[in-house]
Amino acid sequence: MSRFLLFFLCFQHFSVVVMAQNLRGRVTDAANGQALTGVNVVVGAGRGTTTDLRGEFTLDSKNLDFPLQLEFSYIGYEAQSVQLKSLTEKPIDIKLKEKTGELQQVVVTASRFAQRTATSPVSMQVVKQAAVLANNSVTADDALHRTPGIHVLRGQINIRGSSGFTYGVGSRVMVLLDGLPLLTAESGEARWNMLPVENLEQIEIIKGAGSAMYGSAALGGVVHFRTAMPGDKPVTQVNWFNSFYGPPPPRHSDPYAGNQYPVSMGLGLAHRQKVGKLEFSGSMNLVNDDGYRIGEPSRRYRFNAHVRYQLAKGLYAGLSASHLIDSTRLYTFWVNDTNAYAPAATATIAQYNQRSFIDPYLEYTGKNSRHSLRNRFFRSNTNYNNEDFGQGDMYYTEYQYQRFLKLRGFKQSILTAGAVNQINSITSGIIYGQQRTVNRSVYAQWDQQWRFISFGLGFRHEQLLVNDTLKEQNPVFRAGINVALGPNTNLRASMGEGFRSATVAEMFSNTRIGTIRLASDPQLKPEESRSFEIGVVQQLNAGRYRSQLDLALFRTDYRNMIEYGFLVRLPERFDAEDSVWINNNQLNRVVEKYARFQPSNIAASRITGVEMVYSGRADWKRWGFQFELGYTYTNPINLNPPASLFNLPADIMKYLKYRYLHLARTDVQFRLGSWMLGANVRYNSVILNIDEDYYRFIPGLIDYRLSTIRGDLITDLRGGCAINEHFRLNMVVRNAGNVSYMPVPGNIGEQRTWVLQMLATF
Repeated sequence: MSRFLLFFLCFQHFSVVVMAQNLRGRVTDAANGQALTGVNVVVGAGRGTTTDLRGEFTLDSKNLDFPLQLEFSYIGYEAQSVQLKSLTEKPIDIKLKEKTGELQQVVVTASRFAQRTATSPVSMQVVKQAAVLANNSVTADDALHRTPGIHVLRGQINIRGSSGFTYGVGSRVMVLLDGLPLLTAESGEARWNMLPVENLEQIEIIKGAGSAMYGSAALGGVVHFRTAMPGDKPVTQVNWFNSFYGPPPPRHSDPYAGNQYPVSMGLGLAHRQKVGKLEFSGSMNLVNDDGYRIGEPSRRYRFNAHVRYQLAKGLYAGLSASHLIDSTRLYTFWVNDTNAYAPAATATIAQYNQRSFIDPYLEYTGKNSRHSLRNRFFRSNTNYNNEDFGQGDMYYTEYQYQRFLKLRGFKQSILTAGAVNQINSITSGIIYGQQRTVNRSVYAQWDQQWRFISFGLGFRHEQLLVNDTLKEQNPVFRAGINVALGPNTNLRASMGEGFRSATVAEMFSNTRIGTIRLASDPQLKPEESRSFEIGVVQQLNAGRYRSQLDLALFRTDYRNMIEYGFLVRLPERFDAEDSVWINNNQLNRVVEKYARFQPSNIAASRITGVEMVYSGRADWKRWGFQFELGYTYTNPINLNPPASLFNLPADIMKYLKYRYLHLARTDVQFRLGSWMLGANVRYNSVILNIDEDYYRFIPGLIDYRLSTIRGDLITDLRGGCAINEHFRLNMVVRNAGNVSYMPVPGNIGEQRTWVLQMLATF
């Protein structure tokens, strides 16, 4: 025993001596204290290392000559150097600051690890909180609507023509909140007012198929909403606004007849703080909106919270939660094109929504591996006009393993694998009945960096059970490569397969939206897609002026695309009720009775196009400017187009419905001292193809479409002043030209609106 103790003490002494001979340190984000993985730590003459998953690094002091200088560099962050006169036993603590005004943003969505947008193998777009606040976007879809290549139709997001219009049912874009899906269990739609824009870090957007990494519904793209994390200093943010709707455009009658115009007001609060090993962030959002049209007031109250506690080194337990109460009325179509701001009789339906989620998770990060177990319970409860209800519960569990490997000759090798189990349980009256679906999947992805080349391969296999019966299973693949042709030029190419299973709403719904029957089809086939893209990113810098040009060519082939169609099919013989309406010259009621909004499969379709995004900025002490110019051309073709009911040209019928050929997005902002002036300009060409039966169902639709054949050009103006380091006042004028536009048939857009906004940060 004495010999053993002597050996143990000698071993401990030897270990301490060895550790003392190593130079150790940790690198974190200066804003939120998060560990930074893959930071380059250079000693000189090509010697150095990189930080591990914990942000830690170790250098053998035998090869170091003191005094020495350490250089730290990381994508999207300002480089930092440290001079050491002698070896220190205490680990070095390095905090890197994110580059202000950096055009190359750092994202994690494309490959589930941090990388610059220029080195991503797919097209990526980033929306920062500053842009959301500048335009007073109180919901995330309003912020996305201002982004190149993206259009939002009444809450339904369309990336490069991937989606038409389905009243929100069956999104082809996966929406994530902090890495977990936030599509409703019953209808698969995005609930944008659940996303806490008041506590936003950034929104990351993948333009193209993402099913291999994120599963069903990601065949058209991915929108990842990342909330801000606490830093070393507590932060409190306040956003108060008051909006004043003006009179309608001159071509429409004024439904307010000289009375007070409607208003909207809201308050957003967010607080983030660290206390020892505990991290906390909380936010709330209150909105009271009269609605810019008659008969659509809404009230919204939402609360979000997130806590994370460090149980041991690298081991964290966390919990996120949110609750939303939303009372609103769904507006379907106008009286006619002249009285466009008033709804037709019975064309609004009251809704009372309560939505909640709770996300418990565990995460362990070692030196070269990470394990995470994340869960989400998401409940969506909707009461329809006190006549029916629908409740959808989503139980989501995902285990993910990530391994960082250091292979000889390769800069970085990363293996990501995981398994997902999602159960959707739907309880309702007559709208859906009682339904249950189960999605199970496994996935794996390998990402490799070698010299100036980055490439990745991904695979996913998913199966869907509907009411305990296997309905379908799909394997999908993805591959991508990014080549640095020079210090300022990156070439990328990718191929990705996608799929989407029909939602419960598409298979089993039996309800009405206003006066329109929303039908379903339990025999719908799953959608499949294959996307291709090639693009180039070119940095163009001169002095203080920095700019970036991103060009992309894309193509997506779809099979069994699920599209909704509006149909009016009158019976061969009318019943007694029909006869009474016909005799009283109430033909509109007959048409409404037999109107259907119903999904069906399109055998084959194809979307091709080109996109250009040019962004830049320049900053001096007193003034500066920044801009983003985007243009997207898409050619959305139905390869088996139907015949026209009203003898419309075949050149129109060949297009997929509710798509645009041309989309342009421009945002410009100037800064002079504490003053700011900016503009956001959006253009879309006219929708070429819509459901033909709308022409005889919605009064004035033909005349309106002919008068707006050149498309819509909408301009928002903004300006403001920083009172001091804590307070800022802004004025936003939405639709400054008071232009009349129609996002979907019979649904007029917002008139000129004045917004007064106060921002405070402590």
